[in-house]
Amino acid sequence: MNDDELLAHLKATDPALTSKAPRPDVTRLVEATMNTNTNMNAAATTTTQVARPRRRLVPALAFTALLLVGGGVSWGVARGGESAADNAGAGVAGGGQVPGLEPLTLILPDGDSTAVVKCAAPTPELLRRHELAFEGTVTAEKGDRVVLRVDHWYRLDANLANPTDVVRFSSDNGNSEAPDFPLGAHYLVTADDAIVPICGGTTVATDEARAMFQEAFGTPEK
Repeated sequence: MNDDELLAHLKATDPALTSKAPRPDVTRLVEATMNTNTNMNAAATTTTQVARPRRRLVPALAFTALLLVGGGVSWGVARGGESAADNAGAGVAGGGQVPGLEPLTLILPDGDSTAVVKCAAPTPELLRRHELAFEGTVTAEKGDRVVLRVDHWYRLDANLANPTDVVRFSSDNGNSEAPDFPLGAHYLVTADDAIVPICGGTTVATDEARAMFQEAFGTPEK
């Protein structure tokens, strides 16, 4: 039934009410219907988009960390070819990649921070128990970062594939028994099992201390 037929039907039913009734605004009714359908479709689309779970892209993070525990000493043992300034700079402080660097982390426990640590005098018997021993010269210092050039190896750590000539680490100024490592000073250093003992014999390289290291380890290697 079209509009004319519907109007004729209404007139036939009640001529008094519909004789003067205006013709319906077909265009307006069509537009209203179309707008309603469009709004409903848009609302459904929006709801669908909101309900859809978002995929979050999380980039993979790669990083290296140097372990510092208490009064720990963190070392990096590197082959030659790098300047002293480079060794004391961002490569140590920031954990950056340095060509040829084979990182080695050693920890110097400080025990109770309120206690005063006093070490007994080292002996050749005590020194030779350590897995690593060398003499080095402080070539760079930046804050608590120190670089030593290895002058002599008394004993190499079995985990080190090749002898190295540069040792990098952070000094522990908070411990009363920790060396100060001033620039140009010579030191004798011992370590084993990734630990630099507070009372392990690490000391300024005096003639007396060198003689004791030689008695403990034999003639040092260049």
